[in-house]
Amino acid sequence: MPLTKQLFFIWREVIDIIFPIECLGCKQEGKWLCEKCCRTIPINTEPYCLSCKTKTAFGEFCKKCKSNYNLDGVFIASDYDHELIKQGIKTLKYRFVYDISQELSQLLILFIQEQIRKSKSAEWLPVDNFYQSPTVIKKFFEAIVIPVPLHPKRLRWRGFNQAEKLSENFFKFFNLNSNSQNFRRIIHTKSQAKLNEQDRKDNLKNCFAWQGDNLQNKNIILIDDVCTTGHTLEECAKVLKQAGAGEVWGLVVAKG
Repeated sequence: MPLTKQLFFIWREVIDIIFPIECLGCKQEGKWLCEKCCRTIPINTEPYCLSCKTKTAFGEFCKKCKSNYNLDGVFIASDYDHELIKQGIKTLKYRFVYDISQELSQLLILFIQEQIRKSKSAEWLPVDNFYQSPTVIKKFFEAIVIPVPLHPKRLRWRGFNQAEKLSENFFKFFNLNSNSQNFRRIIHTKSQAKLNEQDRKDNLKNCFAWQGDNLQNKNIILIDDVCTTGHTLEECAKVLKQAGAGEVWGLVVAKG
């Protein structure tokens, strides 16, 4: 194990001793989010077009907006305004507590299970019905899970990729194929957090690369913790579709 990773894990053990693991909600020791508090977190039931906020069936881009995007849509599992979601994501990203990804990934699992149920109900409706299911859900168990990659420099600083941690429980639960090796962030960019919308777009241009075989029309589920404007997911989708992907959908814990 590289020395930097050894030091990271030693530091984590020291922090756990000084600050024991306790629920972000009720402060009960043992888990970052206890089962009781997890049940208070809402699962999103009102999907919409990420661009214009028009209500859509699954979170796809509406007819008016979809021609402007390579990304097919974004599955948003919960609500960033919920205090436990906000604290959970901040704890994952800025306190470097990757263990909490296990609880947060459960929200992704519950959300997708609901989309699968909704899709099966939609099979009985007319083809042009509002609730027509996306292919990535109809053929869910054929999809490939890809976490949004970090640049190696950012990965060394944080010690882990939060998107990859979220994706692990998710693809193992559903027994899906995953690929975190061939999709790379090849340019180290500024943090998106303090940039305006146009600068966010410019900041991400050409920073991702697919370094594997042709994706042969496979549908992709891109996992990340938060989606704000969607520019990161869109840039990823552009590269993946150039590499032969079918539908490309984002799946995030919440919209920031």
